[in-house]
Formats: sequence, C-alpha cells, structure tokens
Amino acid sequence: MGGIRRSTSVNRYVPVSMIVDVGEAWTPPNPYSLAGPKDWRPPLSRVIFHETIHYWQYIGHTHLIRLVEEDWGRLRHFDKTREILPPGALRRGFSQRKPEIGFSTQDLVEAHARFWDVQALGPPLLIELELDAPNRDVGEILTRAQYERLKAEGKIWHHYDQDGQGVGYSSLSFDLAMRLAAGRYALPYLELLEKTNDLIAAALFPLCVHFALHSREPADFYLALVARLAGQVGLERGRAIEQAWRALYVDVWREAELLHCELYGCEFFTGQAEIHESLLYQEHPGYRMAHTMLALACDHIQNNRPQQFLVGPAEMPAAMRALWTLDYLLGCCGMTVSRSPDLLAFTAPPVIRFAEGRSWKIGEIFDQLPYQSSAPCTVAQPPPRAGLAQALLEVDEKWNEMLLAGL
Repeated sequence: MGGIRRSTSVNRYVPVSMIVDVGEAWTPPNPYSLAGPKDWRPPLSRVIFHETIHYWQYIGHTHLIRLVEEDWGRLRHFDKTREILPPGALRRGFSQRKPEIGFSTQDLVEAHARFWDVQALGPPLLIELELDAPNRDVGEILTRAQYERLKAEGKIWHHYDQDGQGVGYSSLSFDLAMRLAAGRYALPYLELLEKTNDLIAAALFPLCVHFALHSREPADFYLALVARLAGQVGLERGRAIEQAWRALYVDVWREAELLHCELYGCEFFTGQAEIHESLLYQEHPGYRMAHTMLALACDHIQNNRPQQFLVGPAEMPAAMRALWTLDYLLGCCGMTVSRSPDLLAFTAPPVIRFAEGRSWKIGEIFDQLPYQSSAPCTVAQPPPRAGLAQALLEVDEKWNEMLLAGL
C-alpha cells in the first residue's frame, strides 16, 4: 500500500474554521460540483466533493465535534493570551495508530470519505482520474496497461440507468478504486472485506465507520463492531446497495448502541445533539450555524419527506425518526438521495477557497434555490449562512497564526 506520492497542491478541510481549501485555479461556482460530481468537471469536482464530505463528517459525528471543540479551546486561549497550549488528548489520538489495530481515527475518516468518492463518481471514472493525476504514483497497485486489459476483459464496468444514476459496478472495479486510496486509508475497508465478502463489506462499511465516529475511541470501536456484525449479515446479490444501507441502518445502530454501553458504559449521541451541548454552539459562528441548519433539515425531512423515507421504528415519534434519518443521511452522504435536497440545501459548506484565494460562498448559493424555502429568509431575517464566510475566514487566519507561532 506504500509508495503513493501525495499532491503538493493544497486540498484540505480545516475543521476549526470550516474552510474547504482546493489547490486548483478558481472557476465560477457551480452547485453541480456537489450535486453531480461525475458530470461537471470531474477532476475538480472530485476534490471539492471529497473535502465537502469531510465538512459533513465534522458537523455530523460526535467524536469529531468533540475534537474540534478541543482545538477551538486552544485557539480561543491563544487569541486571549498568545500562549500556545499543547494539543489535547483527542487531537493527539486522532492520527495515532495502535500496533494491534494498524489504522487510526484519521484513517477511518479518510476511508469513509474515499468510500463515498467511489460511490458518487463511480469506480471506473475514479480509477481513471487516479491514473491520470500528475502527482499520484499508483503504479505499484495498478498501471494504465493493466487497467485497459481489465476493461477489455469486461472486468471493469459501471452501469447507469436511463436517468444517468449508477445502478451497479463490478466488484473488482470497486475494490481497485478503494485500494488506490493513499497509504493506510483503505485498511479499514480491507479489514471488513477479509471477514465477509464484497457485497456485505460495501453494505456494512459506511454504517460501521459512521457509528464508530460517534464513539469514544473510533478505531477500536470500529474493529469491535465489525467483529460483532460480520457473521450476522446476509444479503442477496442484485439488490440495490442503497436499499441495503437503509435496511441495515437501524440494526447497526442498535448493535452499536449496545456495544458502546458495554465498552464505555454510556450511549452515544448524534452530531446535532453534540453540537447543541458543545461550547462550539455558544462561541463558534460556523458550528452555531451548522446546528441551525441541521435543525432546519430535520424539520424539512419531517414535514416534506414521505413516511417511508424516514428510518427508525414506525412507532417512534416522527420528530425522532427525522433526527435519525438526518443522522443516516450524514453517514451515507455520498448517495444522491442524501445530497439532494437535504444535505445540499441545508448543509453545503459555507466557504470553498481556491489556490489564488478566491472563494465560493456555496452555502449562500444553495440558500437561493427553491427547496431552501423551508428556511425562513427575509431582508430582516437573512439566511443563516449570509455573511458567515468572512467570519470563518477570520477564524482561519487566527488558526494559521497560532500554527505559525508554534513553529
């Protein structure tokens, strides 16, 4: 899995400031970079989409919200005293790989994002983008000649329906697309694949990572949850994978709740609940906005989505089912049905910054679309994201100032 060179351009998501950085030349903003990344300038859209998944992870997962709260406390302390506190326990543990596990929480985060890259763009397209990328050396895993031979043999394919939606792909193409992820990012997926098969691994992987990222110790919890579930799930081939995620969500959630109580003596919370209890809600303009938009998304799901769209037991109150449905969509954020309209209308990243410093205020772009009407917006009461970009850019400047002062 080694030997892959990373791009020297800046492609990253900065959780404490919520800035998505794209090391590419600016281009006029286009919401299709998120709504349909395989159809609008895929080399650029794949970067924007990948970093946006990180944005959704950090507003939707309890462990990551607590990590940002820890970083935010360090930044606030530096801003007041000019003293740099050492990284907190969650930040120190984020990239730590225990020898008996082999991967870290950071690897889980990247593997989850990579999984949805593959789903949203389709394995063949993503493989071709990797092979063509000038700063990526993936020859140890797959060469262009090998790829063309596999295509000619009919082993690499991705079918689309009449609406252009992906309805299936070869197991080999998906496996190769995941393995082309840099470094250890594919290891969590391969760990599950070794215990099951390609179909069950694809069905369980995003759900297991999602609930692990709500937990106290994500890498340990992921392995324990995989061990608990790997032999319990059976799926028939030919079934749409989206149906499998929806059908399995509640069962995986229940097992994850039981496991968390067994391991740590407490339940876990959704990201929305965690933000509300966090200092971020009181102090951070971006996370306060994120909580507002998540609440609006819940209202939209409860009031505008059919009952069969909601997850959770039918006897559960509709408001609670809407909350868990939003949690499900954030965990399965690469699905088209997740992005449009629920995630894009309410939780598009507020700032996407390009190499020369110009930005997209893409959240405000989505504020103007018709399905955003459920968020009350008037001249006296502007959209929650209006004017937020500058505040977040200022947070980003302070964060970089602190990092530079510590060098």
